[in-house]
Amino acid sequence: MTVSGAQPEPTIDEAGRVATARVAAARSTVTAEKVEPASESALSRIASRAKGEQRGDKPPAREPFPVVNALRVTLTLVLAVLCLLTVGGAVLLLLLWQQSRDTGVLTSQLDRTWDLLDLLQDIERYVAFAAIPIAMAWIALAAINVGRGTGNSRNPVLASLSLPVGLIGAWLIGREVIGGSDDAITQAAGYVLQITLLTIPLLFLERVAIAADARRRPLRATYLIGAAYLAHMEFLGGLSTIDRDTTDGDWGTLGAYLLIGALLQVIGTLSANEACRSIEDATQHRYQLRSRFSESLLAQAELQRRP
Repeated sequence: MTVSGAQPEPTIDEAGRVATARVAAARSTVTAEKVEPASESALSRIASRAKGEQRGDKPPAREPFPVVNALRVTLTLVLAVLCLLTVGGAVLLLLLWQQSRDTGVLTSQLDRTWDLLDLLQDIERYVAFAAIPIAMAWIALAAINVGRGTGNSRNPVLASLSLPVGLIGAWLIGREVIGGSDDAITQAAGYVLQITLLTIPLLFLERVAIAADARRRPLRATYLIGAAYLAHMEFLGGLSTIDRDTTDGDWGTLGAYLLIGALLQVIGTLSANEACRSIEDATQHRYQLRSRFSESLLAQAELQRRP
C-alpha cells in the first residue's frame, strides 16, 4: 500500500541511468542538436592580429639566436662613427672661423679644409648607407627571436622593410618638398610628412616590443630624438649640407650647429642602443620563463595582466 502523493522510487535502466517517470518525460522532450562553434569574422581576426593577440596554441620555447647582440653592438659603433664625423666637421669649421678672425685664411689653407670636409661628407655617406642594412638585419633577427622565445610571431620581413620605407620616404620629401621650396608653411608641412613616415618603422618595432613584453619608452624616445635631429638637419644644417659657397661669416654658426647635431646624434645612439637591448633582454627573459615553468603558469600571468 502506497501513501498518497509519494514519489515512486527511481530505478536504473540498462544503460545505468536513473529512470523515473519525470526523467523519461524530460528525455523524450529534449532533442539533441549539434552545437556549432561561434564563427569569427574576418574584420575581428584582422583587429586581433593588429593588437598582437595570440591565436591558437603557442609553439614551444626555443633559444633566441645570440648573434643579435653582435648586430646591436655593430650598429652602435657605426652610429658612433657618424657622431665622430660630425664632431670632426664642427671642429674644422670652428678652427677655420677662428683663424679667419685672427690672421685670415690663405687660399691654400681654405682649399685643404674644404677637401677635408668633402672627405668627411663622403665617409659619412658611406657609413650611413652601411648602417641601414645592419639595422634591417637586427630588426629581422629580433623579430625571429621574439617568435622563438615567446611564441608570439612577428613577420621579420615586413618589420625590417619598414625602416628603409620610412627613411626613403622622408628623404624624398626633404629633397622634393622642403629643399625645393622657400615657403615656411610648405617646409613645415613637408617636415610633418617626414615625421609621419618615420612612424612606420616605429609602429612595427613597437609590435615586436609588445610581443616580447619589452619596455617601449626607449623606442619612443629614439623616435623623438630622431625627429629633432631631422628638424635640425632640414632647417639648420648638417655635415652633409655644407658646401664650398658658405661665406666666412657663417663658418662659426655652422660649426655650432654641427656641435648641436653631434650632441643629438650621441643621445640618439644611446637611446637606440637601449631600445634594442630592452627588446633583447625581454625576449631572453620570456624564453627562460617559458623554458623553466609550465605554459599554464605563463597563461595565468598573462590573464592577470590584462585589464
